Amino acid sequence: MSSKRKATYLVKGATKAGRASQISIPGPATPRNVVIDDSYEPSEVPDELNKVIGRNVQKFDISSFPYTLSPGIIDTASRYFQPEQERDFTALSLKPDHHNRPLWIDGWGKLYFETFHPIAPQVQDFLITIAEPTSRPRFLHEYRLTTQSLYAAVSVGLDSKDIIKTLDRFLKNKMPPNVIEYITYCGKSYGKVKIVVRNNKYFVETGDPIVLQILRKDPEIGPCQVEGEEVLTISAPTMAGLAIAGTKDAVFVREAEGRDKSRSDPDQTGQTPTAEEVYTALNDEDNDDEQDIVYTFQIKDDKISKVAQRCLVLHYPALEEYDFRNDHINPNLEMDLRPATLIRPYQERCLSKMFGNGRAKSGIIVLPCGAGKSLVGVTAACTIKKGVVVLANSNISALQWRNEFQKWSNINPDDIAIFSSVNKSVFTGNTGIIITTYSMVTNTRKRAHESAKMMHFLQNREWGLMLLDEVHVVPAQMFRNVIGSIKSHSKLGLTATLLREDDKIEDLNFLIGPKLYEANWMELAQQGHIARVQCAEVWCPMSVEFYEQYMQANVRDRSLFCAMNRVSFRLAST
Repeated sequence: MSSKRKATYLVKGATKAGRASQISIPGPATPRNVVIDDSYEPSEVPDELNKVIGRNVQKFDISSFPYTLSPGIIDTASRYFQPEQERDFTALSLKPDHHNRPLWIDGWGKLYFETFHPIAPQVQDFLITIAEPTSRPRFLHEYRLTTQSLYAAVSVGLDSKDIIKTLDRFLKNKMPPNVIEYITYCGKSYGKVKIVVRNNKYFVETGDPIVLQILRKDPEIGPCQVEGEEVLTISAPTMAGLAIAGTKDAVFVREAEGRDKSRSDPDQTGQTPTAEEVYTALNDEDNDDEQDIVYTFQIKDDKISKVAQRCLVLHYPALEEYDFRNDHINPNLEMDLRPATLIRPYQERCLSKMFGNGRAKSGIIVLPCGAGKSLVGVTAACTIKKGVVVLANSNISALQWRNEFQKWSNINPDDIAIFSSVNKSVFTGNTGIIITTYSMVTNTRKRAHESAKMMHFLQNREWGLMLLDEVHVVPAQMFRNVIGSIKSHSKLGLTATLLREDDKIEDLNFLIGPKLYEANWMELAQQGHIARVQCAEVWCPMSVEFYEQYMQANVRDRSLFCAMNRVSFRLAST
């Protein structure tokens, strides 16, 4: 239990006179260049896209599937739980062997997980995949089934039947019918459509022939198809032959490649496996199974946004994937992790979510501070081996990213360029890494000659990977342009805090991609991967005038008042 403290600062009601700026004065521990200023946002707000996203979030929310079972038990406490509160779940009876199962569920998709249960480690990875963690103290974790979590689960290969079957296996109580209906409904739409990039061409891909016909006959998507191109039937992609950089498989491949280069006696051929044989053997079990087929048709390059938005309207949100192994047009970037670098198990798990089918999925990875988000980004770049754009939130972060690439990979330093207010360099080879900041890319004022030249360089190239550091800042309107102004085939967002004080965090699923993985910082601390921390709750009082405005505000705006409390600013700067 975290300790509670009262702030010792005296609260004054009057504000400072003569303050024209709305930006607070930062203390010594608050760097100015981290503050995000929305004053340069373009006036054109994509209202139609916002409405489409809002309708999809509402349609796929569990509130559209209310819990309707009558109470199983009526006693003196029943009036406190229903009908107004709608919290009477006594109809969800316990299973006979409930003591062998670690999970509870209520009628609104909330999951309660006993971490002390013997089979808890097996269940936890599954919960992280299908649900959003809301509270994770030591012995009892709370999760919630949401639109975003189910979207992410389907994106890594799970379907609604798998989710329901596995969830029911671990539940102590009966699964509510409305939750089953909710998961099934989301499964009918999520993961059905993908937009895949192959050789700089864009394809719409689906494994469902009915969905294929719906898309092709749609009055808006139909004209976006490339004329003369027919529907192709291909095998569903697998991870067979792909070794993620920094894993044991990658080390095995590197050793095999070394043996290939050192061979001088032709009589020795075939006695030890070659690199090609190792690649073929990797994930060989995928080849033993009967492969699924998918249907795909090509669409025009300039119609990608229109097709993606139309898919949202049709309630088939499209996942983005980059078939980098079959990209023979964009030049390869010669880089790999240094031989001594091995990524940690949780880093390998989150990258396996990104490359689970042999392609690069666009999405978000959430890791706590100190858990190696930068190494995850560098490893993803070393796996794709194409041009990389890194977007940081300050000039200092941009320099830190350059150092991380040089520290963990064997990339030529001349292949790394920085585009910031103080550095404007380009790489000299066919491809490379360019590191810039959000503010440099989204600036709408007239640019200096060098800055305009760098932006032209950025916008007129094909990039294999876009790394978005501190991705939770992206939903702000000024950062929406980042996604559209730079042509990248896959996007990976990295953050430790996937939270915002407005309601735009849900936009990330449609602007970047679903959350692919989220690590539990308490678990990583117990395993020794990050430092152990102590949590303390500090209470910050408000001035009388400020508190009056706080009480008059609606529930949504009260969190903003708490964030803008001057006492909390003073406390944070000490």
